[in-house]
Amino acid sequence: MYCRYCGKELIRTADICYSCGADPIRSTGSCPRCGAVTMPLARECPQCYARLTWKPARSKRRAIYDPAFDLDNVSPEQRSDFARHRLTWVLSIDALIFLHIATLGLFTLIYFGLMHSRLPMVKYDDFAAKRAIGFSFIPFFNLYWAFRFWLRLADRVGLQTRLRGFQQAIPESLMRATVIVSLIPVAGFASLIMYPVCIGLVQKSCNELAPGRGGRYQTIAQDVL
Repeated sequence: MYCRYCGKELIRTADICYSCGADPIRSTGSCPRCGAVTMPLARECPQCYARLTWKPARSKRRAIYDPAFDLDNVSPEQRSDFARHRLTWVLSIDALIFLHIATLGLFTLIYFGLMHSRLPMVKYDDFAAKRAIGFSFIPFFNLYWAFRFWLRLADRVGLQTRLRGFQQAIPESLMRATVIVSLIPVAGFASLIMYPVCIGLVQKSCNELAPGRGGRYQTIAQDVL
């Protein structure tokens, strides 16, 4: 079964689409003019050639990235695919914070931006490193993109921890508050403390997800410090 709104393949017993939060069971999957069965995301009816439009459902449910989402709604094959990440970078939290301060946040932006490409694409609107980093340098638009960048990173890393039975390290409310504070000129000084806390929590989860929870990169970073 496929979601009629975003095209993701689902198990037949799924109550909602884990990708966009839509209800795939109630979507008719038929042409509104002639009633012919249509394929997911079809733009034209195969019988009467009527134009079809499917839009992502607006839902308060955040689907699979919501910590309350029941992962039993995902098939074992899909669950295995979602757990295949490429997080092999193991970096000590002290080294990360030192490089964050020394480079005025530039290292953090590139380091975690590249991480977007090392995580599996689960939702229909996930993005890779090229988009994550590039959009961060667009004037004015980067004010909005900071929320997408950090909140989606926290969601994607959090999913990996939940798939393995670990506790999600960073609350979404803390990450959102950190981004908001960093954009307020008067309160911006508080972000000098909040950002290191947030990136430290994210890196802690990434270190747990990396094979062996240790490696040459961590040893080198600790030796440098």
